Amino acid sequence: MLIWGWGRKSRTVRLNDAEAVIATFRYFSLFFVFSTTWGTRYVLARVQPDGTTGYRDLADQEAMAAANGGELPAPTPWQRFSLLGLLAVGIVLVVLVASLA
Repeated sequence: MLIWGWGRKSRTVRLNDAEAVIATFRYFSLFFVFSTTWGTRYVLARVQPDGTTGYRDLADQEAMAAANGGELPAPTPWQRFSLLGLLAVGIVLVVLVASLA
């Protein structure tokens, strides 16, 4: 869709050669530029000795502990709030136009 879209995205932070923390979140976007996100969920991905990858859901506190004080993967502020900012600007413009009329 060129005008709007929604779905899931993910961001990953590698902890070491065998582990990574993956954050998945839902998003809604307008013109591929303005978006809002919600429902961030963390998963620990670990390479098993046999070469397969195992996944385990993490609570927020567990994800912070797994990152060992490092930065957790998360949506950027632009991804989280740009659609809300656009909405706020639109409301301000409507109020200004209405007050001039």
